[in-house]
Amino acid sequence: MASFAVKFLGCKVSQADAMIARRALLASGHTEAAEEEADLHVINTCCITSEAEAKSRQAVRRSLKTADRVLVAGCAVNLNGAQFQEIDPRVSPFVGTAEEVAGAMAAGLGACADIEHDVLARPAPRSRTADRPAPRSRTADRTRGFIKVQDGCDCHCAYCIIPTVRGEARSRPASAILKEAIKRVEQGQPEMVMTGISVGDYRDPENGLELGELMVEVARTPGVERVRLSSVEVIHVKDSLLHALQTEPKVCPHLHVPMQSGDDAVLRAMGRHYDAGEYLEAIATLREAVPHVNVTTDVIVGFPTETEAAFERTLQAVEEAGITKVHTFSYSPRPGTRAEQLGDRVLPQEKKRRSQTLRGLSEVRLRHHRTAKLGQTETVLIDKIADTQCSGYTADYTRCYLAPDAGVRGQLVDAVCQELHADGIRGGAILKA
Repeated sequence: MASFAVKFLGCKVSQADAMIARRALLASGHTEAAEEEADLHVINTCCITSEAEAKSRQAVRRSLKTADRVLVAGCAVNLNGAQFQEIDPRVSPFVGTAEEVAGAMAAGLGACADIEHDVLARPAPRSRTADRPAPRSRTADRTRGFIKVQDGCDCHCAYCIIPTVRGEARSRPASAILKEAIKRVEQGQPEMVMTGISVGDYRDPENGLELGELMVEVARTPGVERVRLSSVEVIHVKDSLLHALQTEPKVCPHLHVPMQSGDDAVLRAMGRHYDAGEYLEAIATLREAVPHVNVTTDVIVGFPTETEAAFERTLQAVEEAGITKVHTFSYSPRPGTRAEQLGDRVLPQEKKRRSQTLRGLSEVRLRHHRTAKLGQTETVLIDKIADTQCSGYTADYTRCYLAPDAGVRGQLVDAVCQELHADGIRGGAILKA
């Protein structure tokens, strides 16, 4: 049996997929270790941009400095597995869905667990030392469970390669999701994060539940303290989701709703399924239903048809929507997408300038959001413990730093927000929730 370490690049779905592989290896009798001590590294890759692909290859090369073997999977491997196989003979790419890959990895390493998918046998790696003690599993260090409820996407935006590597949208049965939530609680994870490639497309294949209805069901699972959503398209901010946010206290009032651009012409060229006015109207409806909701977003700068005026309209839309944080991405053409035919018209230095401008606006808006919390009491789920402080997230995903004896990992505590911190707020006057 091998010792292994799992890493991922990219989105929360990539993280969830990496955890599927992790669980399969643990179930097969392998042991988890720190990166520098593991015989085997498992890396879930990303290909959302050319930079993400390059970072995935860099991660493999770094792993080869300490690991005997590197198993790679995920979007960049599904797009072009050969680019990883060419790095080194010790690199093994695995193509397929996360579940298929996890089964193949475990079987290839001599699995004895019951694997649900057909697998291909691969040679087992050598063990470095025969008498090294088994490392402690780090499951207890995680308070947040990422549950993949959906995979694939039917949107086919002009710039995006993900539908090619992930396939069409498909949903997991709610019964399986609820069983997983129970297991996560047993592992000491009181917060569940619903994630997927196009998570708003979720529809229970057994009973027809929509995403909001599913979140309410998960919230009612004994031991679940919070249910969070990773990201949702604005066209999927439906009544059932608004109802869940309004009526179920455990559903967190934070939505990450990608905008990508605030200009109608750019949105049309991108192949998005809304215009700027529809985006702003949907966010206004969301705020009317849930006044305290925290909305964050994604924006792509430097799309081939983005003019300076179009970029200015994006800045205005961010302000009007009341966005608190913007994740900014510089456009890069992806082979195989429709937008590739448009070329790469915006100069790199101009993309950099626009990115800096947008990030500056984001920092101002985020500071305003945090400042408004000062003097308020927030409930914090502690997820990090250190000698000098502990910290965790509020329901609306604001990091809060507390005294080291404020509580234990996985505990909900009440804190009065006292001052701003570099990446959040600092709280005091702790009361047990």
